[in-house]
Amino acid sequence: MSEFKDFDEAVEEADDKKLSFKVAGKVYEAPAQLPAKVVLTQLKLTNESGGIEQQNLGEWLTALIGEEIFNDMLDNNVSWTQLEKVLNYLLQEYGVIPKETDDVEGGEEEDPK
Repeated sequence: MSEFKDFDEAVEEADDKKLSFKVAGKVYEAPAQLPAKVVLTQLKLTNESGGIEQQNLGEWLTALIGEEIFNDMLDNNVSWTQLEKVLNYLLQEYGVIPKETDDVEGGEEEDPK
């Protein structure tokens, strides 16, 4: 007899959580888990050197945040800097890149007296 495993149950619990962020004066939500579509789109768009060509960045960002949010952000005149910050935030939350910390390495300690 085969054992039944319900993968949807764990996903549904995670889907209840969202990543919220505000950019260009509007609050948006993204799924708390990295959508498979993002990874598959990245694999499709990755060039020989492991990067994504500039002309394909829009397609990849659309996969990451969804077409509706991406177009809405563009319609609200999001700046490139803001878009980069959103991208970094999401990639950090998804565990794709390490989270930035406020810790400064090599800082000077106060001299004990």
